[in-house]
Amino acid sequence: MRKEDINFRDRDILFIDLETTGLDLEEHEIIEIGCLVVNGKNLRIKKRYHTKVKPEHLETASKEGLEVAGYSEKAWTKARELADMLEDVAKLAPGAMIAGWKVDFDWWFLDKAFKKHNVKHNFDYHLIDVISLAFAYYRNQKKPKRLGLRKVAKLMNLDLPDTKPHNAMKDIEATFMVFKNLLDKIVKD
Repeated sequence: MRKEDINFRDRDILFIDLETTGLDLEEHEIIEIGCLVVNGKNLRIKKRYHTKVKPEHLETASKEGLEVAGYSEKAWTKARELADMLEDVAKLAPGAMIAGWKVDFDWWFLDKAFKKHNVKHNFDYHLIDVISLAFAYYRNQKKPKRLGLRKVAKLMNLDLPDTKPHNAMKDIEATFMVFKNLLDKIVKD
């Protein structure tokens, strides 16, 4: 069976969140990744993956990006090489659809890194953007004023730990909780 012939309901979903040294795709780089492989039918977590990545060009990092990610040499002492992380991620969930909060940002960085390091993956080209689901669900309601992950989660009464600085694994777990909650709300309404 060709990859294109697989029913989307039968695909795993790879939830990804990255921390980067800034927002500029051309200048900044990945320094942390958190992933959840989720069964597309029952939405149960099958695998978890988290690692910090050694930055190659700290000289181009934005101060704000490093602060948001909580970067320090000490916290990154066991960080892995980007190419090694990419090899791991490429094997996590072949054929999976990629999902996340503002998922295009994460995908742009990840796809650029795959190409730069010549790492082949077999992910489905469809992206599931959880912020878009939140926009659609809350569009005609008074709250929230902003579509931040933590603001939406709080509105849903989801108990999330504070993640300052950001943490890719905690953020992707939060994204997944919001995703499941939104799906439940959409089905009920």
